[in-house]
Amino acid sequence: MKRRKKKSLHPKEHRVYCTYFPDGRYYIGYSCKPPKQWDKYYGSSREIREYTTEDQQELKKELIVTYNNKNQAKLQEMLLQLQYRYDDNCINDMIHIRLRLKYLTDFEPVDWEPLSYESIT
Repeated sequence: MKRRKKKSLHPKEHRVYCTYFPDGRYYIGYSCKPPKQWDKYYGSSREIREYTTEDQQELKKELIVTYNNKNQAKLQEMLLQLQYRYDDNCINDMIHIRLRLKYLTDFEPVDWEPLSYESIT
């Protein structure tokens, strides 16, 4: 007997974001966390997890784009990570991606470039 997946009342938001450090470094990531968790989430990078705000400025986060489709968000994340892989300020060091192409037929990449830490509110 097959079980049906439970449909969520609130569809997930698949976000591509950038986390900025006061020293100019940044991290490009993907998240589908619910709103309460999203507000406090800055990424899974080791540098972000080990970053403490004691006597330091806080990390800042920019929402680049939101999709209803996980595959589109993951593809956009990967494209941005590839685009900025030679930027010394970009701390991304891993790309893990496995996508089903049939869900990407109407995908359009966004035009984005990193901001300065000071310009994030």
